[in-house]
Amino acid sequence: MECTVTPVKEERHQAFYIDRILGLEQENLGKCLKLHRPWTEPQRHRQPQSSPRPTSNWYTGRRPRTAFSNSQVNALETVFQVNCYPGIQLRELLAGKLDLDEDRIQIWFQNRRAKLRRSLRETRLQLVQTAVTELKMRPAAADHLKSEEEEPSHHLPPPQFDAEDDKK
Repeated sequence: MECTVTPVKEERHQAFYIDRILGLEQENLGKCLKLHRPWTEPQRHRQPQSSPRPTSNWYTGRRPRTAFSNSQVNALETVFQVNCYPGIQLRELLAGKLDLDEDRIQIWFQNRRAKLRRSLRETRLQLVQTAVTELKMRPAAADHLKSEEEEPSHHLPPPQFDAEDDKK
């Protein structure tokens, strides 16, 4: 029995292709992706699990920290360089490609934007501190220049007089 495969035209609504950004031009088409959409799922109450971790008031109900692999961070950084505010569709695509929950990707982008703002703020602060330091050093340099101006300079050309000045 002969099997024929007809190519299916893919519709892409993204301004850029996530596969190209991540370097994943081809992927298994048979792989089924389960997207994380907590707003569509019925509410589930968490059962407290016994864990060896200490249970203090601030820790109760917190989810465990997500550990991102280097490849996941590199992919997220690459997308961040192109678009630091990805929409839900892009985050869901990333979630499927990187095997992460969409809400973890959303939080990662929020934290990355905060890190960018913090670094810009620190850079501006350093520029201001440098400018203030230079201004503090300038009065000493200005005093040095004033003392040079008070002394007669031998490098200036002699003053020029007009013929009319001689007649007066």
